[in-house]
Amino acid sequence: MVECPRARAGPLVYDPWVLRTLGGRRSLFALLVVAGCEIVDPGPDVGVANRCVLTAGFFVERIVPEFIDEHGCAEKAGCHRAADANSIFRLQDVSDSLAPLATDPLSAWPAPWQENFRVTTAQISDCDLAELAPLYAEPAGGNTLQHGGGSLFDANGPELDLIQLWLDGGS
Repeated sequence: MVECPRARAGPLVYDPWVLRTLGGRRSLFALLVVAGCEIVDPGPDVGVANRCVLTAGFFVERIVPEFIDEHGCAEKAGCHRAADANSIFRLQDVSDSLAPLATDPLSAWPAPWQENFRVTTAQISDCDLAELAPLYAEPAGGNTLQHGGGSLFDANGPELDLIQLWLDGGS
C-alpha cells in the first residue's frame, strides 16, 4: 500500500523534474488518484499582479478633466473615441452616465467609466517614471511611437507633473 503525505497548509509545490518525468500535473494527478491519495486543489493559476497602484479617485478628479478632456482625447473621430478610434487606447463615451465620485469603489462605477480607467492605466508602462508612459510620452512627442494627433503639449510641462503625481499615489 502507498502512503500518502499528509495535507499541509500552504500551496502544493511540485518538483519540476518529477513533473517532466511524469508528463505534467495531469499525470501526477492520475498517479495520486490511482494510489488513493487525497488531492488538494492548489487553486487557480494567477498572473503577475500589476505593481502600479493608480488610484481611481485621482483618475476621476484629475486625469479625466485635466488630461483626457483638456486635450480632447475622445472628441474627434479617429482619435481615441472607442466607436472609431485608430488606436489601441479607446475611450468609451461617458456623456450618458454620471461621473463616479472619487470615493466610490471602482466596482460601483458605470461600465464605461470602468473601461476608461482600465484602458488608461494600460497606458502606464513604468510605475516610477511618467516620462516612459505612453499616456504621456506619445502626445508629448517623446516616444519612439509617433502620436497620430501630433505633439499635444510640451515635454516637461504640467502634464508630466500630473501623470507623475498619479504614479506617486495621487495625493
